[in-house]
Amino acid sequence: MIDQIQEFYPTQIWSKAKSQIENELSAEMFASWFKNLECIGGTEDCIELLAENDFAAMWLKDNYADLLFKNLSIVCGRNIKVNITSKPDDQEAIVQSPIERTQPVARQRAIVETKQVRINTPISPRNTFENFIVGESNEFAYSAALAVAQNLGVAFNPLFIYGATGLGKTHLMHAIAHFVLKNNPEKNIVYLSSESFVNDYIAAMKAGNIASFRQKCRQADVLLIDDVQFFAKKEASQNEFFHTFNELFHSGKQIVLSCDRPINEVADIEQRLVTRFSWGVSVDIQAPDYETRLAILQKKIEASKSEVSISPEAVDFVARRFTKNVRRMEGALTNLIGYATLISKDSVISLEKAQQLLSNVLLEEEECQLIDVEKIQRKTAEYFRIDVEQLCGKARPVNIAQPRQIAMYISRKLTTLSLEEIGKRFGGRNHATVMHAMRVVDQMMSQDEDIKRAVEYLLKMLSI
Repeated sequence: MIDQIQEFYPTQIWSKAKSQIENELSAEMFASWFKNLECIGGTEDCIELLAENDFAAMWLKDNYADLLFKNLSIVCGRNIKVNITSKPDDQEAIVQSPIERTQPVARQRAIVETKQVRINTPISPRNTFENFIVGESNEFAYSAALAVAQNLGVAFNPLFIYGATGLGKTHLMHAIAHFVLKNNPEKNIVYLSSESFVNDYIAAMKAGNIASFRQKCRQADVLLIDDVQFFAKKEASQNEFFHTFNELFHSGKQIVLSCDRPINEVADIEQRLVTRFSWGVSVDIQAPDYETRLAILQKKIEASKSEVSISPEAVDFVARRFTKNVRRMEGALTNLIGYATLISKDSVISLEKAQQLLSNVLLEEEECQLIDVEKIQRKTAEYFRIDVEQLCGKARPVNIAQPRQIAMYISRKLTTLSLEEIGKRFGGRNHATVMHAMRVVDQMMSQDEDIKRAVEYLLKMLSI
């Protein structure tokens, strides 16, 4: 039963919500993040909370926003926002989280005190422009990346590369870094994933060296950030990157970003970042066609520098069976090269032998490709005991609309279809409807354990 408070007393509301949160968390986690979190007022639509320092406020926003929203809304009997601020610097007392206590202090300091960083994340020596196989599916992305490397801060800024996993986004980012290191060795390059950016930012906040972190990122001549979708729901990190982006962009520095989908399809990324990511040029990488896949495999065999003999039929077999993910295709070929090098030194890997060696990998690939929207619709309908036709119909009662949104959500998670393509398979709905479904299901999962269990069960059942 919802305990509704008729008159609005922020401190009383927070006291009740805080007690509920204490029951949901371990004693250690509650003591670290919520014990000293104070209510300093609010309106009927928003509760104002005060954290002990900037880091605590940031951590709560990034990791516990949903928990706060859920419990405050339960106490109030309606949706209510929460705003978290921090005490002035002279009142700060650094909060020690369990994560912080288990991390080596020396490593944290190394992260934030480095003054001249060339490359933050290792780049593969093989990922150069020369080793990138160009086809119709990636020609625009390749040309744009090369143009950026040749004309830093001039050609396309920022360059936003998007596409499914394993198609070459990281290869192109590494290639840009290699090109700049070779042709402009005086340039300062910072390359890291968005996850590393977030982790380094948190470490800097904990260590009290945020200025050094900012100096490291904002002195870059070329900033390359991989997998920006990881910024989703990380409000404080997004804010930090927003200011980093602005300073570099207005200084004429080159910014290159990658993502697994178009930026306007990533939920929970601030609109001001979406706008800035679109200032330059966005290029997508599609799954390669047969000719490109075959060329990639032949290039990899040449690069192996081993006297292996794989029949043309076996290579053709790999090219035809692995169509969606270049990384998986290259992994399959590596299996054949490894066998030829270690076991079958004097004989040719035939088509039959390739089929035998790759049988388990092929089974995984086939199961992966079997995950289609029709299967998702069928399994979701079965779970909620409704007809598949209802998922694609126009009816909007909760018992139909909710499963439909969940099926759309799972379709986005488990297929490579665009929002527009998914919408078409659900009765001709548009991409905005699918994007709305993504946000609604994310919110429902954070507030409703039954919904969370249902989605997780369906995802697990439909996944490899």
